Amino acid sequence: MDHILHGVHPKLLASLRDFLDSVFTTKEIKKKTVFDIGVMKAPGRDGLPALLYQIFWDKVGPSMVKDCLGCLNDGHSLEKMNDTLISLIPKKKVLDRILDFRPISLCNVLYKIVAKSIANQFRQTLDGIISEAQSAFILGRLISDNIMVSFECMHMIKRRKRKRGSMAIKLDMSKAYDRMEWTFVEHILWKLGFSDRWINLIIRCILSASYSFMLNKEVCGYIKPTLGLRQGDPLSSYLFIICAEGF
Repeated sequence: MDHILHGVHPKLLASLRDFLDSVFTTKEIKKKTVFDIGVMKAPGRDGLPALLYQIFWDKVGPSMVKDCLGCLNDGHSLEKMNDTLISLIPKKKVLDRILDFRPISLCNVLYKIVAKSIANQFRQTLDGIISEAQSAFILGRLISDNIMVSFECMHMIKRRKRKRGSMAIKLDMSKAYDRMEWTFVEHILWKLGFSDRWINLIIRCILSASYSFMLNKEVCGYIKPTLGLRQGDPLSSYLFIICAEGF
């Protein structure tokens, strides 16, 4: 790990660090999170969709906000709301192999609200941290830009008269989310200049996760993971590109 982190240097501006360390508010949770979640996205183990919280906001909103702000600002436990269901969804119409299914994490809406509140602030800092070589999940960048860059690079290589000295490498990052080590996530956030409070908040979201499985419409099993980022967690995409900075 040290040889990877050796080339990572602090990039987070002090002003952005202070912005991330500011307290979360009821207004942020209501306007930027609760009413921004897909109303009928697959719910987690509690079975409650975001639509319920949106329709009955006047009744359930205050107690829900209290729980979320307790986790975000006061360090309350995330264990109960971070119990996750794993379900398999088909990648294509004709299913011949187990590889034709993709596992997805079904998080409870309460956890999504907490994680999305963190992600909404997190993503506002990434443009100054993530190198221009990455274009996915960054505000103001398009992933299609990298397609054009790769096309131009291949075009240049083909047109060169000298065939020596140039090469292109295509890497298949198979199961990259599943293999992400939590200690590496923590260390690279620290190397980039994030505060202890912010790192602790993110690591708590990761460490508090637990998994059960949805098989034939029944919930079974229990796993406490020791590595990996979840597909379906609002934070995972941003943490992945942060970790990719080490490479």
